[in-house]
Amino acid sequence: MDIEALFKKLLSADWFVKAFKFIKSNRIFVRALSLCLTGLLAVVISIVAVGITLGFDVEYSGKIIATVQNTAVFENAKSIAAKNISTEDAYDNIQTPRFALTVTVVDKLDSAAAVADAIIENTGDFVRATALSINGEQVACVTENDLSLLLEARRTAFYIKGAQNAASFTDKVETKSGYFLKSEICDISEAEKLINSLSVKTVSSVTTDVTVPYTTKEVKTNTQPCGYNEVTTAGKNGLTRKVETVETLNGSEKSRTKVSEQTIFTPVTKVVTIGTAPVKLSAAEKANVTSAGFICPIAKGKFVVTSYYGDGRNHKGIDLGADYGVAIFAAASGTVTYAGYRSDYGYSIVIDHGNGIQTKYAHASILCAGVGEKVSQGDMIAAVGNTGYSTGNHLHFEVIVNDVRVNPAPYIGLN
Repeated sequence: MDIEALFKKLLSADWFVKAFKFIKSNRIFVRALSLCLTGLLAVVISIVAVGITLGFDVEYSGKIIATVQNTAVFENAKSIAAKNISTEDAYDNIQTPRFALTVTVVDKLDSAAAVADAIIENTGDFVRATALSINGEQVACVTENDLSLLLEARRTAFYIKGAQNAASFTDKVETKSGYFLKSEICDISEAEKLINSLSVKTVSSVTTDVTVPYTTKEVKTNTQPCGYNEVTTAGKNGLTRKVETVETLNGSEKSRTKVSEQTIFTPVTKVVTIGTAPVKLSAAEKANVTSAGFICPIAKGKFVVTSYYGDGRNHKGIDLGADYGVAIFAAASGTVTYAGYRSDYGYSIVIDHGNGIQTKYAHASILCAGVGEKVSQGDMIAAVGNTGYSTGNHLHFEVIVNDVRVNPAPYIGLN
């Protein structure tokens, strides 16, 4: 009840009316009463002017948290506080306060909203926190503010570096900040485990530059001797730019769709010019036939013997070291039964001379005769190289008699 209402009640009281009639019938008191009433009215006017009123101090959790006009204000505040607390039984957890009548100023009275804030701040069971909900169910509640950072780290964990990425959780994930009961709060590590168990779908736009290897084309010319080998057009790889959409689930690829493919530049074919004109052996060299009917496969003066047959390492031929591209001649007439590349011999040729005798020419840089071709003694069949299992340019020459490799030195006059 405020002072103005109290004053009105006073004026309407029976005892006050009787007193007023008595004073009126005794005019001696009229002047004095008039002065008293004037003074009393002045006091009342002053009280109303400054806003002095009766109120109630609210004692909550052992201290005064607010001053309200009446107890109904606290009840309204309690409802407001419960709505702002993210706990179903929040209303029941708000304590019952004690009220103490007090004289105050109207401007000092607290609103229901202000009292609601004071209730929350002074209720020890309520703390400011953030709740994590998955598919509508609250699974964790933490006081730390880094819950959103953990969620973002998990959501972006499977981004493909250098790609345009977009990711989302396969479950409905929500966070809500507010006041919660202390009993609902869990350790941040528990929330982190739950977050790291969430499945993430990532869609990435991946741009890849793919190298297109150049091809090699051999061009033969009879204007250059057999053994001539020159790159007349350098090869250059091409480049293709491919854009794909890649979908992953927790980093495991589920689909890949090509969006576009663009040729940045086309490959340039490498052109190698190969000479086919036969190199002629001098008449003297051709005449220098051994008793076995063979000639040396490399012209004298153009080689040195770098390894003999046996040679302490079970070497089954003779090695003639020579410059790269030096001509190799057929030691005797016959038919080419092999012309190709082997990992151990490199480019090599085998000639069948009949009567169970064969010769082999290995590590060549180029072959000038093909399988089935009949060659005459002294015809150029290859050029010295360093292909296969080889150290340095040389010709590895073998003589094979009835499928047994024998010492070739006597056959070519290098005893």
